[in-house]
Amino acid sequence: MISHLTDDPLAERIRECVLELLRERGPGHSICPSEAARALAVRVGGRWQDLMRPVRAVAVSLAQAGIIEAIQNEIAVDLRDVRGPVRLRLRHLPGRRTHYAA
Repeated sequence: MISHLTDDPLAERIRECVLELLRERGPGHSICPSEAARALAVRVGGRWQDLMRPVRAVAVSLAQAGIIEAIQNEIAVDLRDVRGPVRLRLRHLPGRRTHYAA
């Protein structure tokens, strides 16, 4: 699923931005998708609100690839089905060092 997003320059910038923010935040910490939209709006211009739908679409792909997970009230949720505010965090893989390539 994520492979087709790498052909889209905006999707790739979103992916890089989300992963960069998560790495900066550190293991076990999360970001709001709007943080990525706001950071990206500063970098590419435009309104952050207009980037929310693309950020969420990229987050779905990253979650399906097992790189991140979406959480709501500290419970992992499926971004395709959940409503309301969510947060994103790097997925912890038990017994493995966490390393995510950008």
